[in-house]
Amino acid sequence: MIEMRPVFALAAAALLALAGCDPMPRAEKKAKEYCAKQGKEAMVIEREHTGNPLIYQYATVKAACFDPSRVVHTANAFGVELLAEIDVKGATVLRITPGSIGDKAGIKYKDVIYEYDGRVIGTVDALRAAVADTPTGSRVSIKLHRDEKEVAISAQF
Repeated sequence: MIEMRPVFALAAAALLALAGCDPMPRAEKKAKEYCAKQGKEAMVIEREHTGNPLIYQYATVKAACFDPSRVVHTANAFGVELLAEIDVKGATVLRITPGSIGDKAGIKYKDVIYEYDGRVIGTVDALRAAVADTPTGSRVSIKLHRDEKEVAISAQF
């Protein structure tokens, strides 16, 4: 009878896993609740499942809390949302649309864009204006700070 308990527990865990007891929605909900307590919104940056899906699963969510009134959108094709910060020289990247020009160029969350096609970018509005002035078919150079390093990339419009 003692040997049956682990088998029963394993069978119960397998049934729960098959029944769709995914811990990810709960982890995302907790992140949203945490940010809401601060009067902010949550943006999920990374999701990770760990553990054996038939026995147990853990969900880890990396999220950023932000004030939605400080989000600035670039042109849809560029696909980058920026966070207006007064203490940063440049444009801090908040979110990148998958498959967009910005995504294909390699722009990442928390990058700070400080130069665009030779123009110094001091604010998010400066970057938004520069992107709006970029003709279709052109390639632009972009300089940014990522993890305390300077990175040079290019984007094809």
